[in-house]
Amino acid sequence: MSTTLPAVLAISGSDSSGGAGMQADLKTMLACGVFGMSAITALTAQNTTGVRSIQDTEPNILADEIDMVFEDIPPIAVKIGMVSSVDIINVIADRLTAHHATNIVLDPVMVATSGAKLISDDAIAALTGRLFGMATVVTPNIPEAEALTDTLIHDQEDMETAARRISEQYGCAALVKGGHGTEDANDVLAENDGTVTWFDGVRINNPNTHGTGCTLSSAIASYLALGDTLPKAIKHAKKYLTGALKAQLDLGHGSGPMDHFWKYR
Repeated sequence: MSTTLPAVLAISGSDSSGGAGMQADLKTMLACGVFGMSAITALTAQNTTGVRSIQDTEPNILADEIDMVFEDIPPIAVKIGMVSSVDIINVIADRLTAHHATNIVLDPVMVATSGAKLISDDAIAALTGRLFGMATVVTPNIPEAEALTDTLIHDQEDMETAARRISEQYGCAALVKGGHGTEDANDVLAENDGTVTWFDGVRINNPNTHGTGCTLSSAIASYLALGDTLPKAIKHAKKYLTGALKAQLDLGHGSGPMDHFWKYR
């Protein structure tokens, strides 16, 4: 008896400490019941205390990674994470267009928790100009939503306004995540048709939050591949992320990783 699993492609950077990036993507996809595949955009030397060095993948290698996946095991959904250069963004846009990729979840990794900008203005322009319009949903946190809308976000009303503006400007659904706010971890989704949905979340008292954005976006892509509507996929993904935080894994000397396999302990 043969078995098939929905396949999902992660396009993101590698995290040598295993808590974020590609490693978090693949662990999340496995835990959420899909077959994860990878196209690595960059190698990073990092751990829970910070990043020491980054080496971007050559654009032609990245193109081959994406092509080889689509030519053999076409993914039902695609998650895009860390993309730091214009060349890499253009390659991703070109290859995903050529392969008619669907269910694209884009985590716009633009601003560090510290507030430092992680990619250049040119790369941000390429990201929004080429990839946002292809995405089913983009998942900015509050600092990233502020950068995208050039406004400050103080409360939930501001979050909803930002989500609507991003959705209207770029033609994709926008999920603004409240984890960086002072309230509970509530997120808001604005869809292309103007529908707005709030997702309530409980703020977990856990300082180990390395890879939360990667994990949530990969879980959303996984549940879309399993046939969920976008709001239902987000609901299921938030439940999965909450469980990973509640597991209270404590590794490393900085902001440590979560337990991606908490459901099976």
